[in-house]
Amino acid sequence: MFLRSVLTSAVLLSATPALAAECETITLDGDITTIEGEAPADGTLCYRFETLTTHNLSIEVTRGKNTAVSVPGYYDARSDRMFMAGLPETLEISVFQVMRAAEPEPFSVLIRLEAPGNG
Repeated sequence: MFLRSVLTSAVLLSATPALAAECETITLDGDITTIEGEAPADGTLCYRFETLTTHNLSIEVTRGKNTAVSVPGYYDARSDRMFMAGLPETLEISVFQVMRAAEPEPFSVLIRLEAPGNG
């Protein structure tokens, strides 16, 4: 039984994207911010930014067919527009390719700060 749970944990951990070594701190540029870059073939990029705790936030991948975003504590591996409320002062997002790839993939992630009640 113990061996089964250890093996299950190892499989689950290997299925998640590799953790980023360090988050890049970015500043949101008004109500709409776009992050552009290349999602690594095997690995994760991490971005950290301050939010407005009184506002809602939405994040979506606007370019990159194999690219997804995770927001720890909110959602994992999504590319569609996701809304969040009750924001912490600082938020981290991870950008990665869903399936391992031979090459990095160009991506764009759109972050919107929105008035309370939107979303």
